[in-house]
Amino acid sequence: MAKLPEHLVEPLERFVAGAALIREAIRGADPGAISRPNTEGWSVRDILVHLSDAEMVRATRIRLVLAGDEPPLFTFDEGTWKRKLHYLWRSPEAAIALFDQLRFTTVEILRQLDMKSWDKAGVLPDGERLSIGELIIRGAAHSTAHAEQIHQMRG
Repeated sequence: MAKLPEHLVEPLERFVAGAALIREAIRGADPGAISRPNTEGWSVRDILVHLSDAEMVRATRIRLVLAGDEPPLFTFDEGTWKRKLHYLWRSPEAAIALFDQLRFTTVEILRQLDMKSWDKAGVLPDGERLSIGELIIRGAAHSTAHAEQIHQMRG
């Protein structure tokens, strides 16, 4: 079992629960409504695909940080990915399944960490250091925010 700093206990619990939170947000959604964009131009489908793509980035960053020595971390532009990676035509079911599997396999790794590992970090192009702990905090907040966004879009 992971040894983790006290301030990460609650975020890690929310990180683990992220996929269930998203599944609850889309439960019973009308298939037609999933593709209807909101006023910002994002549909529930887009959000689900974005979540899986962002989680793929987060999972890769975590692995790079744990296996390296302050490795450089890449960034991505969500609007560009939405357009160029054809979110409109992507499967929402596959997206949520990928999100779920990425979280599951990442948590398998996190459960083996010692206290020092939570502070290991990588470096973004702007020089910001992102620790494992911060990646988990941001990941937990990301899924929570998008679950709330989906609930609001569905009324």
